[in-house]
Amino acid sequence: MKRRGVIRRVVLPALWLVIGGCVAASLVKLAFLDGAAAAGDGDRLTPTGRAPSQTVAVETGDVRNTLTVAGTIELDPAMSALAPAEGVLVQTYVEEGDVVEAGDRLFQVRSETMPETTGEEEAPPAPRRTYETVTAPVGGKVSGFAVAVGDPVTKGAAIASVQPHTFKAVGKITPLDRYRLLNKPTKARVTIKGGPRPFTCRHLAIGDAASVVAAPPNPEEGLPGGGDGGDAATTVTCRVPGGVTVFDGLDMSMDVAAGSARGVLVVPVTGVRGLLGTGTVWMLGEDGLETERQVRLGITDGKVVEVRSGLKAGDTVLRYVPGSSGGEPGLPEGAVEGAVVYQ
Repeated sequence: MKRRGVIRRVVLPALWLVIGGCVAASLVKLAFLDGAAAAGDGDRLTPTGRAPSQTVAVETGDVRNTLTVAGTIELDPAMSALAPAEGVLVQTYVEEGDVVEAGDRLFQVRSETMPETTGEEEAPPAPRRTYETVTAPVGGKVSGFAVAVGDPVTKGAAIASVQPHTFKAVGKITPLDRYRLLNKPTKARVTIKGGPRPFTCRHLAIGDAASVVAAPPNPEEGLPGGGDGGDAATTVTCRVPGGVTVFDGLDMSMDVAAGSARGVLVVPVTGVRGLLGTGTVWMLGEDGLETERQVRLGITDGKVVEVRSGLKAGDTVLRYVPGSSGGEPGLPEGAVEGAVVYQ
């Protein structure tokens, strides 16, 4: 009993005293000694008020610029056969629903003109009659006649129409995407989910060229137009091959290959200001200062851009254009991410 009393009165209070001293010493060291040491490192850590610039090395890589365009399959619009002159519809060679080829006879118009007179004739001369035959502008199904045989017609009036059995793929792009198609590709790869296997769609037309008003005699040589053309500046159209089974209104996507380059120097587009022909990158010097460097650019896939001159492999440039919002490409007014230039 005497030993237990000694432990409670002497040993335990001594232990608590030692523990308290250790805690107090630790707090003093943390508050004063470590703080003073950190203050002494001021020559190595200087607050600047901004995050350090991120850099990236110039690398060698491949660039493939493929623009994917969503759209639909559309049946080419009906083409009208016009009256060649004022007169009378005297004969039709086909009926509504008949299938014709381009150049087949559709109808005939008779026009009459009065011959010139000298005033010495005893009786007025008979009118001179001319017969003109109109043929189908394209192959397809005859949609019907606007007038009946024996009815008068006026020059340029639509007398009959032919609905072709040809289709086109039509998609929309943004005006800025036209920079990615400056090299004027002529074909695209069309995919219809749940339809035929992907096929090559040729005679690619971009912008105003996709809104041709008149159709050529042979539809395979180009694109008949029609309709109001919509926003022609952002339309991409190509011809569906005759051997592919499609239907009007099918959803599709077309991949337009607008150039590629292998084994070229590339940098992120976020680090370049101006992606059309020439641009500017920023390099970080040993003194920490940012310096501009003019570069000549090639194609881009929207993520990286080819550098044709002005840099070499291993150079270090800023990942982001100074002043950009961290990740946005440094594009000047009039330039666009994903621009394609061939020089």
